[in-house]
Amino acid sequence: MQELFWFFLGAFVYLLLDRTIGLYKKISFINDIKIHAFQLIGFAYEQLVFATATKYLSLEKSGIDPEKIKVYKNIDETAFLEWKKEVVFGLKDAVPPIYKEGLEIENWDDIMKSLETHYKEMLRKKHRKEKADAQNKEEKIK
Repeated sequence: MQELFWFFLGAFVYLLLDRTIGLYKKISFINDIKIHAFQLIGFAYEQLVFATATKYLSLEKSGIDPEKIKVYKNIDETAFLEWKKEVVFGLKDAVPPIYKEGLEIENWDDIMKSLETHYKEMLRKKHRKEKADAQNKEEKIK
């Protein structure tokens, strides 16, 4: 009878560990997808800003009235703000309801903060790895 108890306890612990590890993998997967989506959005924004800056340089070189260029800049700034709002709304709308809490964004600044945190963490990991590699090389030399 005792063996049966231990068997079922082992099965229960196995299931519990399996569910916990599965949940961790799902959360990690969702976070990876979130960061990749944010990176794509950031890249698109970067390209949009670059194209706009190129447009202004071309307009200035063509001799268009500076006041007219200022009007274009104001229109573009308004369009950028609207684009940012639409991106956040579209991203939140595209995520299935079960994952919405994991997205943790309300506005454009939240996306940028998430990317900044991600890049800082990557730099910390890279620095730690380089430091550990340097220490390993020193130990091998000795």
